[in-house]
Amino acid sequence: MEEDRLSKLPDEVILHILSFLPTEDVVRTCLLSKHWKLMWYSVPTLSFSDADPDIDSQEDEDIEKVYKYVDNYLKHRKTSKNFMVDSTITSFKLQMMSSYQIYKDACIDKWLAFAAENKVKEISVCLNLCRVSNRFYGHYNIYYVRYRLPNSIVNSNDLTILKLNGLVIDLSTVSYSIRLPALKTLLVNTVLFTNDDVLFKLSLGCPSLEEFLLHSCDIENGPFRFQSLSLKVLEVEYDDFASPLQLEATNLESLVVNRYVFEGTNLSACKAIRNLSLTFDWNIRKLEDPSLPLEDLISNLPLLESLTLEECANVNLKQIKISNQQLKSLNLKNMYADPDYEMTVIIESAPKLASFSYEGNINFGISMESFNSLDGKFVIHNLRENCDANEFISMMNFLLNLNCFWRIVTLHVLSDEVLIVPENLKRICPFSSLNWKHLRVKTDKKPKSESKLKESLMWISPTLETLCINEKEIF
Repeated sequence: MEEDRLSKLPDEVILHILSFLPTEDVVRTCLLSKHWKLMWYSVPTLSFSDADPDIDSQEDEDIEKVYKYVDNYLKHRKTSKNFMVDSTITSFKLQMMSSYQIYKDACIDKWLAFAAENKVKEISVCLNLCRVSNRFYGHYNIYYVRYRLPNSIVNSNDLTILKLNGLVIDLSTVSYSIRLPALKTLLVNTVLFTNDDVLFKLSLGCPSLEEFLLHSCDIENGPFRFQSLSLKVLEVEYDDFASPLQLEATNLESLVVNRYVFEGTNLSACKAIRNLSLTFDWNIRKLEDPSLPLEDLISNLPLLESLTLEECANVNLKQIKISNQQLKSLNLKNMYADPDYEMTVIIESAPKLASFSYEGNINFGISMESFNSLDGKFVIHNLRENCDANEFISMMNFLLNLNCFWRIVTLHVLSDEVLIVPENLKRICPFSSLNWKHLRVKTDKKPKSESKLKESLMWISPTLETLCINEKEIF
């Protein structure tokens, strides 16, 4: 008989391992041996999900099984407190993507009340959404679950982490308010806020909040208003219509906004930002010169170290002057545009700038000037295998326009073939060579000829002192 080494582990270690499993699987371990019979009563995390492939969401009988299972488990867990020395619960997770029924809200209220009574530190609630395709506009309309979190949860003194997915947050009722004095992390995914006052009231009710992540969310009838002295990290990703930000967060260190809106946004109080990442929304009204408010924002963040700008073509951003005394990293991502689109990046004053990265296509005619010595990373997507001479010249012109002093350059392309110099170009040599010294090349496909690639790269940049291809040092 094979030795049961797992059972010889300390109970604390076993419980830690079991805490990563769904509760249904944890309960099944009681059949393993006498030692495991009561182990499941002490697992600190409860995780219920109707993601079982055997459950047919259309069958009422199967849906009822989900509710009965959670009910029965919590009854047993409550009873266990009478005979178990340690039955602490730290985390409660509920996912009901196919079996949520509005007439069963009282059951969910009861389950969450159980979690609150046990002073749970982390709660995660994920309810199903209805996504209906809109053929005319080519996107999905989302209908949110109108479930309201019980007062026992939104007025918990113990909760430190709250994760919500697929429901509505509505504070329109006077008697309903949020008071979560210990909450440090709030993650909401595909959640509808009924109006801008909800977020403002939420900020007042969470005085210890440090991390606020909103993914695929919507705000009805108003800007994103938030006031906090404790908030350090804020990520905002709108699902449908973007809203301007009005933030009073003096200790905010990291701000990430997907579908950033210029008009109506006020970040003047956020002087502590070190990391700023903005993705521009194609659906907003284009400003005549969007570079001005962006340049002002960058220059007025005295501690800014990392700046990421995505999809600049969406707002017709043609030129941007970078001026910031602490900026160390500049990143341009998802830069896709027509061949006629050109953008200029001018580093006016950034004495600490040490790295620059670019991800996009070579149609985005970017020109950049900097007197700093930089590490560069270029991820180029639209270069075809077996590209002709014109495409190769376009790539070289794109790289030559980045007029900087490069320490180490990382070049990521589809295959080695896009970097092989066409033979007819070697004879006429119609353009200047690059002056790179240290080059790292990464290809998605394995190079067909490493020696041929090496020869081509030496022709592209005769000044190379070191060369690495797919993490292999060539010289």
